[in-house]
Amino acid sequence: MKKFLFILCSLVVISKLTAQNSDYTDISALLENKIWKVQAPKGKQYAMELEFRDAGLRKTFLSDEKKTETFYSYSLCGDTIKVFESRKKYIIQELTDSTLVFQYLPDSLTISVGSVKCVTDNTLEGQRKNEERLDSIWRKEDIWNKGVAKITGEPVKDLSTIEPPRWAVWDYDLTKYYVSQMKYPEELLKKNIAGYSVVMFSIDTLGLPRSINILTTKHKDFDKEVIRLTKDLPHCLPCLDKNGKRMECLYTVYVPFLPQHYRDRVKKDSIWEEEQKHCFVEWESPSCFQDGNPNTIQNYIDERLVYDPSLLGNKEQVRGFYKVKINSYGEVSEVDVFRSCGIHEWDAQVVDIIKGMPRWTPAISYYGKSKYRESIWTMNVFFRKTKGKLIAHTFEKNLETGVPVCFLNERGDTIVPYGKYNYCQINRVKNLVFAYENKQDTRIVCLNGQGEELFYVFQYDNGPDKLREGLFRITDENGLIGFADSLGNIVIKPQFKFAFPFENGKAKVTFSGESKVVPDSKDEKHYWDSPDWYYIDTNGKIL
Repeated sequence: MKKFLFILCSLVVISKLTAQNSDYTDISALLENKIWKVQAPKGKQYAMELEFRDAGLRKTFLSDEKKTETFYSYSLCGDTIKVFESRKKYIIQELTDSTLVFQYLPDSLTISVGSVKCVTDNTLEGQRKNEERLDSIWRKEDIWNKGVAKITGEPVKDLSTIEPPRWAVWDYDLTKYYVSQMKYPEELLKKNIAGYSVVMFSIDTLGLPRSINILTTKHKDFDKEVIRLTKDLPHCLPCLDKNGKRMECLYTVYVPFLPQHYRDRVKKDSIWEEEQKHCFVEWESPSCFQDGNPNTIQNYIDERLVYDPSLLGNKEQVRGFYKVKINSYGEVSEVDVFRSCGIHEWDAQVVDIIKGMPRWTPAISYYGKSKYRESIWTMNVFFRKTKGKLIAHTFEKNLETGVPVCFLNERGDTIVPYGKYNYCQINRVKNLVFAYENKQDTRIVCLNGQGEELFYVFQYDNGPDKLREGLFRITDENGLIGFADSLGNIVIKPQFKFAFPFENGKAKVTFSGESKVVPDSKDEKHYWDSPDWYYIDTNGKIL
């Protein structure tokens, strides 16, 4: 009998403690993380706001446009608020979602101690604004470095030295994933309890999460949901080092839990899901390379292709087709010649170039949580006699020597912006593009198909030098003369003070000398004077 009474008493005590703990949780949920506006007595020209957050009572007093802020530490004991610094106690007489009434409890009996009434904006819009305010505060208070870090825990000082992990749809902002996929803890949602968790996990070379750790949190139930979502993460494009090699890393994410924002999202998702029931097409996006422009692929290959156009014979161009498989990591996993261009060596070169391409953005399937998937491309590559020649355009009435121009490729893409160069009407080398610098002392530059400057062109008879026996004269920054071929390759590097064109397989050159005025030419004609002239062959060897 005694044992029975003891057990019964124990159960009563435990039930009371549980009830008290439950009451404390309810009071805390209603009281904290809100801006309570104190209703001042009539005729008083001041305003006061209170906020109970993280065991701190923040009081803001506004009077005569002056703002005074005070901070106190407090604790909740049942329905009593204890303020440590002043040792004052306040009993909560009424507490709802939008109203707080409390009264000061003096140590001794005092006449006319009245109640203080406070109100807060508990409308849906008011809740949203308050959650955004709290979220902003928590983000500022959070001390952890978010995003990618080395697997050792060291921060990455220069993000340009790596390529951070990247997820389908959420890109580099993984907070969006957690917010869009979370299931709010039911009890916390009922009580409108907001908060956050900060999670850190490692990402292996397959782009999958490992070693999940919660760094800080507002509630343990938030942790459980964050851990669940982290484990369910679809694979990302793993981190790449400066050499483009996969590497392990750490990743830290701040995850906010905002109840009204969550309800808004659930409502929006339910509408979207209903719309999808009437949609019979699976929503996805294709894989893409760099900026997503299909011409970028062709340009990437063209920039690296090296071939002899003379092998085309009488044809102006040929074309090869190549099948390329891009895996779910954006890597080129397979390349096959679908239809040959007719020259095996050229096909092999294209295959090697495609295999060496940097990472693509893989195709994305938006079904469910969204994920990267494999895709197959068929690429065609042109081999032309005039490889990637640029076309000049101007806004002036006529395209003539000296007017500002821009250069477009044959697809109409602007390669060289307007005004960087002026037009050079005389072009004595068919496969190359010449232009005048837009400067006072204009020189003629030779441009390749990507708009890059190859070298300066020797000026002859008010224009670029003529092509003689497959070579024409070029100059460097110091005015020294060399020779290039019709494809823009430097055959003999600039080194000569003066040099004449090739004739019968040799050219007259010198390493020293000076330019002199022809007598009676009124300073219009000049000749080269040097005591040491040599002849060179087309390889630059002195004869």
